[in-house]
Amino acid sequence: MHRIIAVSLLSLTAGCRSSSAMDAGPTLATPTPAIRSEIEAALAKRQQGNAPVATTLLLEAATHARAANDLAGEAWALHRAGDTLLDQDRCGPSRARYVEAMTLHQRLGDRAKVGLAANDLGLWARRCELDEAIGWFSVAMTYRRDDPRAFATSANNLAGTFWNMNRPDEAQLTWEEALAAAERANELVMQRKVLANLALLWVLRAEGRYDDDPLAREQSIDELLARAENADGGADELDADTLLAELDRRRERFDGAAATKKEVPEDSPALARARDYFNRAIEAAKRGGEDPIVVCGSFGTFDDRCELLTPKTP
Repeated sequence: MHRIIAVSLLSLTAGCRSSSAMDAGPTLATPTPAIRSEIEAALAKRQQGNAPVATTLLLEAATHARAANDLAGEAWALHRAGDTLLDQDRCGPSRARYVEAMTLHQRLGDRAKVGLAANDLGLWARRCELDEAIGWFSVAMTYRRDDPRAFATSANNLAGTFWNMNRPDEAQLTWEEALAAAERANELVMQRKVLANLALLWVLRAEGRYDDDPLAREQSIDELLARAENADGGADELDADTLLAELDRRRERFDGAAATKKEVPEDSPALARARDYFNRAIEAAKRGGEDPIVVCGSFGTFDDRCELLTPKTP
């Protein structure tokens, strides 16, 4: 039910599924050379765009690893099978493989891989079952707390999830956590991504899109869903059509937002804050060797806000 709440602003979030075993910090046990070769051959098929064959090879590798008592190889083959199944939008099997892999990572005591699996499950949830995303990204942050780079990635993903669910205050706080972690890790690209997200959040605040926040009204989305799930047939029950209409109304603040900017006074404190984040994002891009235009590009359908975010010169 919760998945229908999401606003189509996925361009704001910057996390990507992992492409290597090294992106989540130090690991413990590693697959044997034979199993590693099988996994690499499968991933080559994925790289060629053949996810079904890659999945078959990865599941075969997991079976071979199990037979050889190679727990690390089995865990990693299942983990990557979760990726290739998600490539095919096979949500149920993908989730099952990720959870199996996480269980094996836990048996190995590999906190980095557990955090990676939880983060990947969060990304799975954003595509398949949005109401699980907050929990999985939160688990990932717990396991990644000693790895600022990985923690920043999961925090950025969680903040983007809050954003997609029209929860701007929680998005703000979580992006600030992501930014602090990215600064500790000296990850300039992640700093740029998070600062750009914060700039866009605040320029939309400046436009007044959160002044009349439906989530702050008498009935939150959770309360509406509880009413919709009430099977007693009482006066408080909410039928499906009414629920959908209410959820659609709560998305109206973004309807046509890419095409229609709202006027913002130059002395707006929210605009000043948005511009500060924007300028810091530009500086982070420069220090990271990126073309500063990437900041505006990360706004997606809101890229016309760049003009507003650039202070006018006399």
